[in-house]
Amino acid sequence: MACLRPADCSDQVKKLQTQLQWNCELEIKSQNCAKLAEEHPDWAPLMRKCDLPSQCQQQKEYAQQKALACLRGYKNAMVDLGVSLKDMTVSLAGLVEDSWESIKKNNRERAAFLKQCNTSLSCKKDLVKDDHRYNKLSDEEVNKLPATFLYVQAQDMKAYMASLERVRPKPYVPIAERARDDTTMTPEQSQKLESLMTIAGSKIKEQYGRYMCYNALAREELECYAIGSVVDPTLLAGYFVKGARAATAAGRLLKAEKEVHAGAEVAAGSAKVSRSELTGRYISYSPTSVEQNTAWIARAEKGADAKVTFLDVENSQMKYLNDSLKDKNLVTGLTNYHKELLFDNIKELEAANPGLVIDKYSDFKSSRFAFSGKVPKDIEEQLEKVFDKTNAEFNKKLKESDALKPGTKTEDWFRAGIGNSADEANMAARYSRQLDKNEVQSFRKDGLKTTMQQKIMSLEKQRQELRTEVAGTSMVDGRTFDQDVFDIVRKGKGDTAQVQQALKNRYALSDISTGTVKKLQSYVTATDEFSPGIYIAKREIAHLNAAEQGGLSVDIIGLGSANLKGTAEALASSSNVNKALESTRAAEKAVTKKFNDQKKQFEDVLTRAVPAGKLKSLCSGDDCVAVAVKPLNQAEKQDILKGLANTDYSGTYRLAFIPDGVKNVSSRNALANHGESVEKILRQSLGSEMEPRKLKGLTFGVDMRTQNLNEGSVKLLMGEANGVTLTAHERKRIQEAFKAAIQKFNASSSTNYNALP
Repeated sequence: MACLRPADCSDQVKKLQTQLQWNCELEIKSQNCAKLAEEHPDWAPLMRKCDLPSQCQQQKEYAQQKALACLRGYKNAMVDLGVSLKDMTVSLAGLVEDSWESIKKNNRERAAFLKQCNTSLSCKKDLVKDDHRYNKLSDEEVNKLPATFLYVQAQDMKAYMASLERVRPKPYVPIAERARDDTTMTPEQSQKLESLMTIAGSKIKEQYGRYMCYNALAREELECYAIGSVVDPTLLAGYFVKGARAATAAGRLLKAEKEVHAGAEVAAGSAKVSRSELTGRYISYSPTSVEQNTAWIARAEKGADAKVTFLDVENSQMKYLNDSLKDKNLVTGLTNYHKELLFDNIKELEAANPGLVIDKYSDFKSSRFAFSGKVPKDIEEQLEKVFDKTNAEFNKKLKESDALKPGTKTEDWFRAGIGNSADEANMAARYSRQLDKNEVQSFRKDGLKTTMQQKIMSLEKQRQELRTEVAGTSMVDGRTFDQDVFDIVRKGKGDTAQVQQALKNRYALSDISTGTVKKLQSYVTATDEFSPGIYIAKREIAHLNAAEQGGLSVDIIGLGSANLKGTAEALASSSNVNKALESTRAAEKAVTKKFNDQKKQFEDVLTRAVPAGKLKSLCSGDDCVAVAVKPLNQAEKQDILKGLANTDYSGTYRLAFIPDGVKNVSSRNALANHGESVEKILRQSLGSEMEPRKLKGLTFGVDMRTQNLNEGSVKLLMGEANGVTLTAHERKRIQEAFKAAIQKFNASSSTNYNALP
């Protein structure tokens, strides 16, 4: 917009300026920018002003200072990501080149990059600058080729050239030693920055609705911040809160570089991982793409190979953490934070071993790697150091954080194993769980394999003895035992008296000896060491972050016990370790197929129970959520429960409903977790009183009728399968048990919910 004196303006120019002012005012009104400035007075200098003199002044400042604003935004991104100042690119040209390469490699942003690149000849030429097959083509020939094609071709050539490399890479030189702290760029770098800005700006608008509240200079800083953090939108909303950034963005741009450097070093050195960051930024973090996971799975399914080393790192305490912390998002964030540290350390190992090829995989619980190519002789020793370093960094950061209660022990959460196949590595990691010292276990060592062979023989002996001791009861099923036996023992967590009582209640036993129960506990624990890992190429995160209109969460009961039952049945027909690995993998595939059908039936029920488009559902592992586009009414909730009660898997869905209007994202997810926990207590208590067939025919939904976490009213909703008829006494008893479940949960969680009749 041309900034002219009023006397110089024609009617046409005045009309244009009036229209621009009107558009500006409409935009900031729609984004409720006034409220943003009111909530955060320090941000007020950053807000757009729509009157003509202010727009002209903002335009002038932008032209004069945009390069410095961009550089500052980039530096602050590095500080927030914990990058040491000595390793930080401190020139704008360095920022552009580094971010250009980084965003090409970033799986989340590659599609946006290639879409933008498709419109730029210079971008296409840059893609193939090192590929002799394409870098000598004419501009016209290059422009005819899609950016996606050129990118794939360039990556293939890069991989081929890397395979020919026979020498170690040159010593690393920090970028700070190679670049001056200025804003000078070549014309090509200017074009790259323009493309990066387009990608970042559209991403910010998509993820951070109030982006257009800010003036041009502040938006420039935000965009370069996004580029520096490889477009991680979870960092954007609180950007101007940090330090004195609002003041600097408003015009104090020329601070002494010494002060900026000192502040950056302090911020980087004192960076802590917070609870909000774990449940925000890390909730959706994944170090691998679907393509990488798929490639690793294909490699794993080839079986054992003496030339390949597999590493399996798992969160061995995930179920315990979900139950004790009662915040699945926090547990997911903690697991993903450990992944980030682990993958960074694996990257360093890769750089130190030229010619080493690493296939990578990650899911909700595990990180897995396959090392091939030029595998160093001391690979096991190197991996042990990586694992120990990762755990040490994780433990240190969590002790400094506010994410967990002081004194929480995190040292033994993550366990690791090595083998010549994925299943060998997984078995070694599971074996590690029973050891006091947390260190990488190797299946290659004769001692571990011999121990597992002895366990198989011991398991078979236990199986035969136990079947004799419980013969004639409904605990016996197939070659082993009923699935609920595995579930009860697994959830008993070593409490023999609790398991004993639960078995008596579930199977209507007059008695079962303490000795038999202890044998069952030993048998189930040993069986679990042989449970194979579950591979998921595409990982989804089930949460209620977007459920402003309410929704529901579902915990699908029994996946763990179904896998245990399948593993036990497979072991009953296995004579050695190799056969056990083969048969347990086949059993896992059968259980997974059934489980996928269970999730499909859940989604089918939602489709039938509510109007099309009213719910958006997503499943991850054994958790599902449905986010409401419009609030659910009582009839729709009942239809969902009734529909689930009449599936093939009645009684295996644990539901919690949350209302619309819960503003805090963490509170939404926590309310859902609390509802599921209450249902779990309720179903367990009814197991000792109700006929199993009737209880299985009931699907409970805990309706959290409160917008306040830890307090308010909760109501029990119930879906009954066709053919299940409850007596008046049974209905009364269910309500009494629900009230008792609320009280028990309150006592264990320091909450204050009250049960509605």
